[in-house]
Amino acid sequence: MAWMFLYIDRSITGPVVAWMIGSDIPMVSGSSMPHALGGLIGGMFFAGYMLTQYPAGYLGDRYGRKSMVFLSTLLAAVATFLTGMARSFHTFVAARVLTGLVEGAYYSNDRALIASTTPAEKKGMAMGVIFSGLAVGLTIATLLTPHILGWASEWMGQEAWTLPFFLFSAPTLLVALGVWRHVRPATGERQRVGPAAVRLVAYSAVLLAILMAVFIALQDSGVAELVQVGAVALTALALIAVIYHRMGRRSAAVLRDRDLVLMYLSAVPILYALWFFGFWALLVVSESASIGLDGAALYAAFFGVANGLGYPLGGYITDKGAARGWRSKRSYVGLCLLVAVLVMVLGAYLGTGGSDYSVIGMLIFAIGLPFSAMQTVHMTITSDLAPPEQMGQAFGMWNLVAEFGALLSPVVAGFLRDLTGSWAPPVLGTGTLLAISAVLVLLVRR
Repeated sequence: MAWMFLYIDRSITGPVVAWMIGSDIPMVSGSSMPHALGGLIGGMFFAGYMLTQYPAGYLGDRYGRKSMVFLSTLLAAVATFLTGMARSFHTFVAARVLTGLVEGAYYSNDRALIASTTPAEKKGMAMGVIFSGLAVGLTIATLLTPHILGWASEWMGQEAWTLPFFLFSAPTLLVALGVWRHVRPATGERQRVGPAAVRLVAYSAVLLAILMAVFIALQDSGVAELVQVGAVALTALALIAVIYHRMGRRSAAVLRDRDLVLMYLSAVPILYALWFFGFWALLVVSESASIGLDGAALYAAFFGVANGLGYPLGGYITDKGAARGWRSKRSYVGLCLLVAVLVMVLGAYLGTGGSDYSVIGMLIFAIGLPFSAMQTVHMTITSDLAPPEQMGQAFGMWNLVAEFGALLSPVVAGFLRDLTGSWAPPVLGTGTLLAISAVLVLLVRR
């Protein structure tokens, strides 16, 4: 449930931005490259999200992973509500960055909590089943948000974009309370919510101030959106260098292990692809097939539906393979190359003028199934390589590095769409990156 609502809270940004572009909302309508600007809004969420990954894993290892999962969900509800309260472009972006910062505390602690409480022979399936909440959330956000916006626009006008944030913040709050009451921590793990909350809030406040100062300065300078996201990425790299310097000695095993570093780098294309489809699938279908957002929603949601089936499938493949002595990295490479080929097929179809929404929808589904399965395999390999006592930090670093893909994906894809007038180039670029991911995992020795 927590994964589902956290993913709804982050995924509604894509449909909201798509509606803003189509409805000439002032926040984006004044730009000569609205898709690039919309992608920049989406990317700023991940600028925040990536920077709390590793520190939150450290806090979870120190103060309790259940505490961090609870705090992340609770604060995400607050930040999502604040997004709906925004009335200017800068406050809207700031609220999305804040949502990213607090949601960033969830992943590393969730993965570590599962790895530490699940029998080894069932770890892959557990990773996949829990992660299926992500797919459900993505599906709900893609399918329902356009209809909510269409209904709300009749009586809220241009303010209709705020309603999805208000609607979904309330159940997120209830889920946070359920997490605290029902989730069981690892045996002997002490929960210290107070100290964890103080450090997470303080850390998030400092990073929010830095990221927004850079963002506003770039906006005022008038440079292109692609330059802006590059500057934000460089800022994130500088902050990561500070984190590495402060924590590197205590966490050398997860920061300097060659195989783990390869896993971190190979995850960048995974998150790039996830958030290309997660953010832009609605407009890929709508603009390529020349149908409205409401009509495109069903076909774009096929990606989330396929993910819901694929995550447990990846867990099954991993667990069965381990029982038979198969190496998980071969499973990952095979699945990843399959996805890369399917993405290339979609790109070629769009590039030759293909516009049948049923064909596009079927290809999106065909991509989503093995794509989500390979993610589960990738996470299981990472957990097998990481020291058990630093599992949270390992998954935190995995997601920190991987989120560079999520940061760049919406704006780079949007820029290419504005530049070429077609979704084919961004799709083909995504397929190329996935092939690179397969090569990197092949280089893992253990």
